Amino acid sequence: MKDAEEERPARPLEGRTALITGGGHGIGVSVAFALARAGARVALAGRPEEGLSGAVGALPHQKDGAVVIDADLAAPETPQRVLDTAVDRLGRVDILVTGATAENHTASHELTPDEADELWALNLRTPLLLSGRTAAHMASHGGGSIVTISSAVADEPAVTHQSLDAATHGSVDAVTKALAEEWGGRKVRVNAVRPVLTAPVPTAGLFGDPCLERILSARARSIRGGTADDVAEAVLYLASPASSSVTGQTLSVDREWTATPVR
Repeated sequence: MKDAEEERPARPLEGRTALITGGGHGIGVSVAFALARAGARVALAGRPEEGLSGAVGALPHQKDGAVVIDADLAAPETPQRVLDTAVDRLGRVDILVTGATAENHTASHELTPDEADELWALNLRTPLLLSGRTAAHMASHGGGSIVTISSAVADEPAVTHQSLDAATHGSVDAVTKALAEEWGGRKVRVNAVRPVLTAPVPTAGLFGDPCLERILSARARSIRGGTADDVAEAVLYLASPASSSVTGQTLSVDREWTATPVR
């Protein structure tokens, strides 16, 4: 029997294409680099000011050129346009990662309808509509893998005033399972990765708050050690053939968060 390392391809995503939303910073850019290093040709969707062009220019193994798609990811028309553009530029989409998310720390009794609508649009509506449309596209081309980015907040909020965050990310987890059931028979896998706070972007500012630092350290002493690259490795696993029997799952990448009780 051959050693498992010898059988594992150096670039398991060679010849495949990947569409990543929010790929200009934080988790999104780490995912883009991980999938590119594994051989995928990559398209990043988001606003130019988010650093997409710089990220694309640095991606490895993009002989045909990575793609930047300028898009307001909270706009209702965005999902179809982003998919159409990605297919036009890449030929097809084999992997989708919905990495664009935002946070809200307004107390529940002070939330405005505009705040709620804005976060619902970015964190849930766009991932839902883009995933559904991309799943149909993938099914017509023999299958594919969709990875949604959720949050540990969906299950256990880190601090107070995260009711809207919890609502949107908890819904993403539910949508992930529903999509997996809907498209599983047509060789489209759908899974979620659920990170806890990562540093340095986009939540680095939180670590500058001594009070919040004490709250977080009471839950997981090593929380500062979590990085976007940790999350990207989990996404790479779910996007690759190594997880061909995995669908409808939520993979937590939270170091000791869920394993460590509040002290």
